Amino acid sequence: MSALYPPAWRVEGDPGAAFALAQAHPFAHLFTTHGAARATRVPFVADTDATRITRLRAHLNGQNPQAEGLDGASVLIVFSGPSTYVSPHWRAQPTRGGTYDYEEVQVRGVARVVPDKTFFCQLIDDLSALIEPQYAEVGDYPVWRTSMAPDGYVDRLLPHVTPFIVDVESIEMISKLHQPFPIEDRLSVAEHLARSHREDARAIAAKIRKSIEREAP
Repeated sequence: MSALYPPAWRVEGDPGAAFALAQAHPFAHLFTTHGAARATRVPFVADTDATRITRLRAHLNGQNPQAEGLDGASVLIVFSGPSTYVSPHWRAQPTRGGTYDYEEVQVRGVARVVPDKTFFCQLIDDLSALIEPQYAEVGDYPVWRTSMAPDGYVDRLLPHVTPFIVDVESIEMISKLHQPFPIEDRLSVAEHLARSHREDARAIAAKIRKSIEREAP
């Protein structure tokens, strides 16, 4: 990666922000290059030391080609946060073209396969505890746990999945929120996005406003 890209203003240095994004958007892309370049979307649990992500946990369908040779492979995981198009019309001075504002976290590391029932059950329980509360409005249900599964279900499932850990080597969070633009452009963009029916657009509007507040003396 070039030392000049991504530019410094796009890189979010707060490890807590990267962890928060991974928690809010756990369904990430897993990229591998062993055998061939492949990608699969997988829900991940992020483990931390304080607020910095130290390892990730997930599982693949055993028939997925990425599962073969995964143990010891270098991997890239990309957590995608909110994203939105920004039209030149939405700036105070439309002197530059349209673009996308977005946030994401890129995690690089080495995968280790863990073919262990206890590990797999804890992974599924942790995924449920992380994700199911995000859908609490759907109904008043307890968080699902593997202990609720029918007798023998996990034992029958385990030979057909590949649970794994990613030992983290590097983390980079990209936060592209119109930072280089004049304040009047950024406020105008945020105002326009806040009127959108798209949830991601409104989320980026709030993040632009928050970034401006953080910069205020």
